[in-house]
Amino acid sequence: MLEKITKNVFLVKGKNKGFFPFSNSILITPGDDDATLIDTGCGIEILKELKERFKIIGVINSHTHPDHSAGNWLFDEGVSITVPKEGFETAGNIVKLSERLAEPGELAKYWREWVAATMNFKDRRPDNWFNAESTIEIGNITLKPIYTPGHTIDHYCLYEPENKILFAFDYDLTRFGPWYGHRESDIGQFKDSIKKIMELEIDIFVSGHKGIITENIKGRLEEFLQKFDRNEKKVLAFLTEGEKTVEDMVELAPIYGSFPYAEPLLKYWEGNMIRMHLNQLVEGGLVTKTGDGLYSA
Repeated sequence: MLEKITKNVFLVKGKNKGFFPFSNSILITPGDDDATLIDTGCGIEILKELKERFKIIGVINSHTHPDHSAGNWLFDEGVSITVPKEGFETAGNIVKLSERLAEPGELAKYWREWVAATMNFKDRRPDNWFNAESTIEIGNITLKPIYTPGHTIDHYCLYEPENKILFAFDYDLTRFGPWYGHRESDIGQFKDSIKKIMELEIDIFVSGHKGIITENIKGRLEEFLQKFDRNEKKVLAFLTEGEKTVEDMVELAPIYGSFPYAEPLLKYWEGNMIRMHLNQLVEGGLVTKTGDGLYSA
């Protein structure tokens, strides 16, 4: 379950090999009996085992997505929960999160039911927040928050400068590539965030969904960045076949490819990502939009 990163820092491999709807967590044991856990989406049974083995005194969330925070409720008031300031108001509140991360109404209700059933998410409000001006001290280990919006408005990477470790969370270098399916997501911010972390000296890259990466880090980040262009080309290619609405294009699934689970949510997120690319294509003069919602190349 634990994979050593340094003497006192461990990757907690999440359920489903750390892939969505779960994620990997980070355990930091700074030489005494206390431990701090970063992200709680690794699975409830894994979290219970960690609680039995370690005295966890603090939990930090990289952002408020439930696959990174679903298990916060397992830690009582004696354990401090710290989240990004940008997500503090909605963190640990399933109703507020559902209306932020899905459309209010029936889709938000579906989101709540699916997240509760799939990830065992329960409400647990945070106690504290951090932001880009903060320094996180865990024993003799120092983590610097790197604000990386684009995926969500509250996403942070954490940088450990002594060993040049980047805990990258959902800047995860997966085959799927960047995910930006919320109303608050932003392609431009996402690209800037990737470029920001590419400027860091990184010897160990820890992905929220792939684990520990030590080779060709800059090259893989560049490939991750280029997947925005890949997705945009897919959207444009469909339009060369004839004019389409966003709804038409969602059915073609240029980004997800298919909708194997939670279809209403996947189609909603697919539509949001397609719209972002269409807006850029229209702005760039490569696509036109008619008054009745049709796009053509």
